[in-house]
Amino acid sequence: MKKIVLLALSLVAVFGMISCATTSTMDPAAQKQAAINKSFDQVYSSHAGDLVMDGAKNYTVKKGDTLTSITKTFYAGDDVNGYYFPIIMLASRNVVSDPELITPGMKLTIPNFEKNIKDKAVAKKMSSFFRDLTSVYRQKDTPAAADILPHLIEIADLLAKGGPTAIAESEAAETKTEKPAATESKAGGTTSSKPKASNEPVVMPN
Repeated sequence: MKKIVLLALSLVAVFGMISCATTSTMDPAAQKQAAINKSFDQVYSSHAGDLVMDGAKNYTVKKGDTLTSITKTFYAGDDVNGYYFPIIMLASRNVVSDPELITPGMKLTIPNFEKNIKDKAVAKKMSSFFRDLTSVYRQKDTPAAADILPHLIEIADLLAKGGPTAIAESEAAETKTEKPAATESKAGGTTSSKPKASNEPVVMPN
């Protein structure tokens, strides 16, 4: 029995040494990327339950694709919607962690944009997700990350207000309640700013 215990302890020690050796031989860039991947995975795990997957589609990454280009294709095609790619990453978290590391052949899941962004309740949950992602992008020192970060902050602020639909409805309501300013008359009442037509006859020159 003692021999079995000693053998088990020896195996544990050997595996521990191998693990330490593997970690120490990783180059600094690989170690940093591993840490970034871990940060992405932690954020994804925290918000996986917030996604609405009804109506989701599948897409296989092709040569030359970027996540922003894929997002534009599925989410209306404008520059702003191109930065909603974290929704695709959240749905495809088991395929790849870092958006900059997608490669041809990867099969991504594309959630329905309307159900995740234009629904007020879900939009507010997505706001928290986008805001948490900003902390990960601050760890990255790539040109793409520097470009993406301010867009993520902008989108998080937009979604916190209920998303594009809620903002559009609020603006429409404000416009509807606006009334033209009235001017006060000498008698104390109000009159329209539009001039009244004169009843005096118009004299034409001879």
